[in-house]
Amino acid sequence: MLQPDGSWRWYFDTQQQSLALVMGEMLFVTPYRSKVLGRVPESEEAFDLQDLEIYSLVGTQLEKSTLRLNDAQKTQLALNVCAVQRFHKPIMPKSWFFSRHGDAGYHHQVAWLSSAEQQARVWVVEDVRSSCLCMNLEPRFELGNGKHLKQFELIRVVPDCLLPCVEQQERLKRA
Repeated sequence: MLQPDGSWRWYFDTQQQSLALVMGEMLFVTPYRSKVLGRVPESEEAFDLQDLEIYSLVGTQLEKSTLRLNDAQKTQLALNVCAVQRFHKPIMPKSWFFSRHGDAGYHHQVAWLSSAEQQARVWVVEDVRSSCLCMNLEPRFELGNGKHLKQFELIRVVPDCLLPCVEQQERLKRA
């Protein structure tokens, strides 16, 4: 994963119509447009200590999880989580799309959500007692009734919709 420094700055990219982060010579454009942002930055804002804490926490959780992501994908996920925590507007639960489970939960922030159409991995961004804010990790997640989530789009669900995602690591071949 990239190591943040004092030059990183959030801003709203009017050409892309999305929240973006300038990282020195690089630019990271989030998928979050103004309609989903609770607050649109009017000028550049520093990637601050709270962002750094969230970024580091996501990195730690990714190392503990069984998700198979390369460093670029880990950085992308961590930066999107930072963007959501800082700028995304609150959303209401939409649990009716998903199956409920008695053995609900998540493992190192990763869970499965099951709709009538498919099962998808999600990252649990926020867990309050009554609901969990989840970020879709799949390229496209079909919810049903013609609705879907794009990768990194958010949905809030009640906790019993989540199943722990514990994928098996590839086993080493023995000689």
